[in-house]
Amino acid sequence: MKLSEISTDKNYGYESVSKYSIKVGKIENQVPYLMSLRGPNGEAIQHRRLGSCCSFKTKTASFGTGFLDKYELIYPGLSESIIIYLNGYEFETPKAPVGLTFISADKIEKPYKFPADSIVRVKFCNETRLYSANESLLKSDIGDLHIPDTEATFEGGEEELKRYFLDHPLTDERLSDIVFKVSISYAIDCNGRAGNFTIVSKARGKLETYANQILQIVNTMPQKWKPATKSGEKVDSYQQITFIVVRGELTQFSYR
Repeated sequence: MKLSEISTDKNYGYESVSKYSIKVGKIENQVPYLMSLRGPNGEAIQHRRLGSCCSFKTKTASFGTGFLDKYELIYPGLSESIIIYLNGYEFETPKAPVGLTFISADKIEKPYKFPADSIVRVKFCNETRLYSANESLLKSDIGDLHIPDTEATFEGGEEELKRYFLDHPLTDERLSDIVFKVSISYAIDCNGRAGNFTIVSKARGKLETYANQILQIVNTMPQKWKPATKSGEKVDSYQQITFIVVRGELTQFSYR
């Protein structure tokens, strides 16, 4: 998505009507557009989709009705978040809204992705009898599986696991005023070995980089798990660990 100018219309992008929406042509063009935006002094911007709203008539949408996508923008030093409206059905050469700037496409930092071949893998004891915790993101990743009688637990207790994550924070300075959530699925075989780590929460841009950095940290967490059980028997199972990341720290987490 190439931007070449800043709008002079103070309503452009900020008003929740099609006339003033940022027309990027396709839904898939929204993230590249947002990644091109910068604050007034070139600050990196974090974005979060808040949902759809504000129906309008358009020939390019199903049944002739489209909806604007509402995004929240924040950047360092901003006292209050900014809300802008994107139109993924119609196209006009997009601009940066008043008060924001942009960078060229070749300057956009590509998200870091932890190499798939570096992820610890587990060999299931019985691939025909897999179990899973009852989590919606987990189900969307691996499908519906039976729930075990007892879930896998970390043998050292949550405090020991917390100490590991306390010693392995994210260190990017841009995280100083950002709070976000990341969920990662993983498997624990009947011998208590964890692996097959996968990011199951959605993230784009810089947040995708942070999620992959967390994946890298989780990939090397201690292998001290007590496996799930079914009818008193140790079984293979999938679980999910979710972090609420505050200032780069990973100590607020839960798993099941």
